[in-house]
Amino acid sequence: MKMFKILGLCTLLSATLLGKEIQVVAYDWGYEPKEIVLKKDEPVKLTLVSKDGDHGLGSKELGFNLEAAPGKPASVEITPTKVGEYTGKCTIPCGSGHKKMLLKIKVE
Repeated sequence: MKMFKILGLCTLLSATLLGKEIQVVAYDWGYEPKEIVLKKDEPVKLTLVSKDGDHGLGSKELGFNLEAAPGKPASVEITPTKVGEYTGKCTIPCGSGHKKMLLKIKVE
């Protein structure tokens, strides 16, 4: 019984320590990269970094909303459960190009 508990704990720690992290950089008026690819049922840490002002990144379908400012990144861990293509959008009004701030999120 102890062996299974130890193996389970090792699996959990591996997923946590070796998990995927993706950094998205926000700027007036876009994101870099322009597209990210996630794996269904695999946890990923998303980190939003802002280059030049207050920006957000959110997706209702994937259940997250991040808000970042220069020098103050924001992170969230998500586990996508459905394959598909989604759009992340800036959630903080940031000027004339705000509505064009879109990030393609693909879940395979």
